[in-house]
Amino acid sequence: MKNKILAFVLMSFISVHAQEVSNDNNDKIVETETRILNVMEDGEMIQKKVKVRTTKVQEIVNDTTHSNGIDSNRVFPATKVSKVIYIDNDDDPFYESKSKVTYYKKNGIIYNFKPTTNGFEIRDSKSNAMIGNARFSNNSGVYLLDSGNYTGIGYFQNGMFIIEYYDDEGTLIVEKFNDNKL
Repeated sequence: MKNKILAFVLMSFISVHAQEVSNDNNDKIVETETRILNVMEDGEMIQKKVKVRTTKVQEIVNDTTHSNGIDSNRVFPATKVSKVIYIDNDDDPFYESKSKVTYYKKNGIIYNFKPTTNGFEIRDSKSNAMIGNARFSNNSGVYLLDSGNYTGIGYFQNGMFIIEYYDDEGTLIVEKFNDNKL
């Protein structure tokens, strides 16, 4: 009898645990690549490890034109891609430095959004040229943007980074960086 009760308790625990449902409505792919580099420093060969973790997140969306949503086709919205780069400079198992980069696209050009201590930098991914520097402000979610050509504000909304600034004639200019498929 004792064994039957124990078996019943274990089976009910397993079935309850299997019924757990996630409310996260995203596809997420995480790829990790580790490389070991041999570098000559001060006449001595030293091994350095570089680990790159690439995360791609895409929302799961069905076609809304289908009448009741059953057996509807899937729509593929924008994919957000981010990379975290870890560098190990010595023989211990810990990584000494970490850098995160998120990619956004505007007018067919891919830009790197790299965090800094006061906000983040926006750089062209091909030439690595600095496009702008976004700094934190007192208003939550609003960044002060400084570029060589203009100053303005920026904020994230619906998977986009939106910049607003005034040109020399006083016209409001709005630019949008999408996290589209890269």
